[in-house]
Amino acid sequence: MGVLGFGATTLGAGTHPRNWSLIVTTEFLRKWGNQGDGDGEFNQPWGLAVDGDGNVYVADSDNHRIQVFASEGRFLRKWGGLGEDDGEFDGPSGIAIDREGRVYVADTGNDRIQMFDPEGRLLEEVATRGKGDGGLNAPMGLAVDGEGRLYVADSFNHRIQVFDPWGRFL
Repeated sequence: MGVLGFGATTLGAGTHPRNWSLIVTTEFLRKWGNQGDGDGEFNQPWGLAVDGDGNVYVADSDNHRIQVFASEGRFLRKWGGLGEDDGEFDGPSGIAIDREGRVYVADTGNDRIQMFDPEGRLLEEVATRGKGDGGLNAPMGLAVDGEGRLYVADSFNHRIQVFDPWGRFL
């Protein structure tokens, strides 16, 4: 996994903002991990999220787990494993963290969203398999807005769905 730093410079080409150009420069900062199933190793990492403390949460899809790292890449903890019981995953892909620190994981192969505390303790199964409003079929991408609403890319149902923080379909 690599980390890029970004910097931006605005060049004024006129007095109106629409006439300005933006040049973005990047600088490689660091990387961590290799292929494997040990702590700090990955087998198809898909989703990433960063919490308020700068910790990086990774949906390690083919290892069926979530790994957590300090911002410099030091391994902190992991949870999950292959299965369909509470706290287990089948190919997790998306991950998002709300401002309360709740960690939402798109458990793609099990067609559900699970919500955890930052240490990996299951709080709630937010949404589960189905085709109707609020039902999921291969959820992948997740995002949380400033109001705590959870947006889900419900891939095989070909739609985006929105839930409140506790899984009520909006």
